[in-house]
Amino acid sequence: MAKLILKHDGINLRSYLLEKAATTIGRNDDNDIYLDDYAVSALHAVIVAENNPYLDDAQDFFVQDMESTNGSFVNDERVERHLLKQGDIIKVGSHEFTFDSGQNPRHERTAIYLPDEDE
Repeated sequence: MAKLILKHDGINLRSYLLEKAATTIGRNDDNDIYLDDYAVSALHAVIVAENNPYLDDAQDFFVQDMESTNGSFVNDERVERHLLKQGDIIKVGSHEFTFDSGQNPRHERTAIYLPDEDE
């Protein structure tokens, strides 16, 4: 099961399982991941799970910024929507999460051959 791991100074503080199709992150206490931080917007970002179009029973996870004031970052780059990979660092306000896909790392390296439409 995929999850976000909240870290501070390299120490794991908490894990959040990504069990829903959309996991919300923000300052409002009705978000799935509630962050009490004025640098975080009310609804700051969403982690979206989508079925992988090429692999049965596999999901892709995206972080999507919800037009937040201070932005969402993956590996120190501001993003609007970004496909997450194992070990990506997501920053929301002053909070840092590590993405854990929950999949076998060898599967992360599997290449998918898509034949040309003419074949």
